[in-house]
Amino acid sequence: MAAKAPSEQIAQLEATITGLEAQRALLGDALVDNATGPLKKQLDELKKAAAPASAPTSGPSFEGERKAVTIMFADISGFTAMSEKMDPEQVRSLMNACFETLVPAIKDYDGTVNKFIGDEIMALFGAPQAHENDPERALRAALDMMQELDKFNAKHGTDLGLHFGINTGTVIAGSIGSSTQQQYDVMGDAVNLAARLEDASDRGQIFVGPDTYKQTAPIFEFETLEPIRLKGKAEPVAIFQLKSVKAMPGSVRGLAGLTSRMVGRDTELNALLGLTTNIQTDPNRVAVIIGEPGLGKSRLMAEWKASSTPTPTPPPSRSSAMGEGRGDGVRWYEGRCVSYGQGLAYHLLLDLLHALIGVPAAAAEAETHASLRALTEDLFGTGEALLDVYPYLGHLLSLELEGEALERVKMLDPQALQAQYLASLRKLLRALAERQPTGLVFDDIHWADPSSTELLIKLMPLTHDVPLLFCFVTRPDQEAPGWRLVTTARESLGDKLVEFTLNPLNEHDSRQLVSNLLEVEALPENIRAIILQKAEGNPFFVEEVIRMLIDRGAILPREEGRGWVAGKEIANVEIPDNLQGLLLARIDRLPDDVKRTLRVASVIGRQFAVKVLEQVLVR
Repeated sequence: MAAKAPSEQIAQLEATITGLEAQRALLGDALVDNATGPLKKQLDELKKAAAPASAPTSGPSFEGERKAVTIMFADISGFTAMSEKMDPEQVRSLMNACFETLVPAIKDYDGTVNKFIGDEIMALFGAPQAHENDPERALRAALDMMQELDKFNAKHGTDLGLHFGINTGTVIAGSIGSSTQQQYDVMGDAVNLAARLEDASDRGQIFVGPDTYKQTAPIFEFETLEPIRLKGKAEPVAIFQLKSVKAMPGSVRGLAGLTSRMVGRDTELNALLGLTTNIQTDPNRVAVIIGEPGLGKSRLMAEWKASSTPTPTPPPSRSSAMGEGRGDGVRWYEGRCVSYGQGLAYHLLLDLLHALIGVPAAAAEAETHASLRALTEDLFGTGEALLDVYPYLGHLLSLELEGEALERVKMLDPQALQAQYLASLRKLLRALAERQPTGLVFDDIHWADPSSTELLIKLMPLTHDVPLLFCFVTRPDQEAPGWRLVTTARESLGDKLVEFTLNPLNEHDSRQLVSNLLEVEALPENIRAIILQKAEGNPFFVEEVIRMLIDRGAILPREEGRGWVAGKEIANVEIPDNLQGLLLARIDRLPDDVKRTLRVASVIGRQFAVKVLEQVLVR
């Protein structure tokens, strides 16, 4: 008789255990426990043996699923030449040490090393765990890997190099292999293109595919190369070489050439303007804006800042490049969190501090040093008051200090340094606000790090003493460390807190936004319906669906001028990759049973009775 398959053995053991448990009242606890104990142990061993060999221990289901993923192929050059001169064991040891150096740069951005192929690394950003900015994460990781390899070469006296192929697209992700041995992997044309890009690149080059470029162009410097013919591609492929992070990164949102006035947020804007109008007299100077991605939080902030500086004047040389100028109203500065920043100590405060001194984070140390010195001397002079602020802010910025400034910080332990960071930031903000009413916007605090959160909570009482305004912008993520800023503001201000939760636009406002963006009074109804259906009141989704329709030729400008017409592709539109990433990032955080329910519901259709879903799930 043939042996039973593992799945059949597991099913039989589960049925036996369930049957014994049902008889517990009749047989007694001792007998049932003695009988089921060995069976449960055997069941656990069978399940472990049947699990995929290299599948993640937690995360998404291992059924195949379509995902927007950024794939990185990184090839280390130089090992072949070394192997001719060194013992194979030495080469192997050195290769492993090199991988140990490079892999953390991938993990810092929540990437996953999919496999090692000789001296090549294949990494995924967006699978198994999706993030809304996986292309950006992949490119930042590649740049960091280049820097880490330089350090490795200096340390080991080697001359190794790296070259990359990075591409974004929809893949099938899940377990691949035989019934007895499987591993998590991705398949699709996007993977093939990434591999071809790596093959085409030379040492020191990071080649990026068109979709990755499109989603990251505002953030990074690229060199546009001549399209090249790649194996398996009928037409030449556009190639972009990644150079560096831009000194002043732009926004990845918005439609170039298409603009609209803000719609549907008049109530919120008027309440916020009341805060800045009365900033000198009203002691309640904290605002909280909550909303899901794409609902217009950043746009609302931009309108508020623009409306509260009615007569701007050219800012002095120290003014923040991120701080929106100076005038009769409020002087604004902004600190922004990054999605991979919860593990980066003080990253929110560092971003704010760069804004306060008027240099971007990518500025050279000499420029940062000079700007910090200029601002602190302007506010505190050159005596003892300066030394109570400048050394500690310089240390926070990781600047190389000298003389008395170095003496102030070199003997302090981490707790003492944190206390001095707090004291110096408090003095700096107080001095700025006493000179001119000051507004601080802390954006995306759902990604804030715990150390910045802790200090900001202690800085918040300053808003009662001087014309200083705090505004916290966040998604409704109550589990994030940064949510403590919201709860603290609520506890300290109660009903005096200016707080809004943004909701999707209603149909009237959504239609108005579409009309404004496309600058038409009579958009064809079939096009309008497609945009509204897919966007569901989310302004960012409206913009991205319009962008996709234009890029794919689904809507075209009229030949005679103003207006738009439907193209041939209008019936075949899909959700854009960047929106897929945003949605999948939220889905991947759900428990497995909830994700399964969502997956089944998506197959049933857009609208259905709950009973239908219940019937399908119980089968």
